[in-house]
Amino acid sequence: MKKKKTPWQYAKPYLFLLPIYALMVIFKYIPFGMAVEKSFFTWNGTNVNQFAGLANYAQAFRDPVFMDSLKNVGIIAVAYVLIVLTIPILAAELLYAVRSRRKQYVIRTAFTFPMVVPGVVIILLWKWLMAGDNGVINNVLMSMGLEEMAMPWLGSTKTALGSVIAVGFPWLGSATLGGLQFLLYYGALQSTSSDLFEAAQIDGANIVQRFFRIDLPILASQMKLAVTLAIINAVQVFDTVFILTKGGPGTATITPSVVLYEQGFTYKKMGYSSAVGVIMFAIIMILTVINQTMMKNTEKMD
Repeated sequence: MKKKKTPWQYAKPYLFLLPIYALMVIFKYIPFGMAVEKSFFTWNGTNVNQFAGLANYAQAFRDPVFMDSLKNVGIIAVAYVLIVLTIPILAAELLYAVRSRRKQYVIRTAFTFPMVVPGVVIILLWKWLMAGDNGVINNVLMSMGLEEMAMPWLGSTKTALGSVIAVGFPWLGSATLGGLQFLLYYGALQSTSSDLFEAAQIDGANIVQRFFRIDLPILASQMKLAVTLAIINAVQVFDTVFILTKGGPGTATITPSVVLYEQGFTYKKMGYSSAVGVIMFAIIMILTVINQTMMKNTEKMD
């Protein structure tokens, strides 16, 4: 006769999760709740704390700087989504086509090794590459006799936002723009039975037909996750913009995260800053729900 489990035996596994949940509540949920509450107050972080209702939200949508930041983050989000749905998939497909397991391992390591490099280091490297006076890109262009193409990449309103998006090109060494997504796609291809691909080959499917009819459906769940992460990273982008341009020139590269930081820590408008943060959260939630609804999961293939 099977011995019945005691309540302690049922509860014991969950007790190991309590420290994690406690830390999440203390450092995630409580601060978020406080931010939502303070978004309805005129609060400077110290002695001024007056209820303002929806005034902070109304101010945000009347603020031309914040509206410019939403436009910029929309462009960044579209670019990030296009990036994670193209280059990482292509790289995973090319690597999967390599027959030698040893060569696959070497190439995979080369692709993912830059992920261990701190993001700030990568951003500073690109700042040096795109510097206007003595930047590497401009020096290379001038050495090739293409002086007319040299420009202040981060100092021009025409190229600044594109330069920010270009950081990390070809976007396989960054966890936010391709490195993680590449591993997701490659792992999905590796975990698929080779019989499926062999059957497609026997049926006469060429590379293009196999890619669209077999590979993409297999990668559907990974693509769904990659798009979600791209949207979150785009809306929350801060370090790249702040280190390279601080939102300039003008408002050419301003993002909601930079607006939040400046309003809260430079101008001490913590209530308004909290409202910006809540708006960012709402945007991420809405876009994530839309993405989860519209994009399909991987279908089972018998």
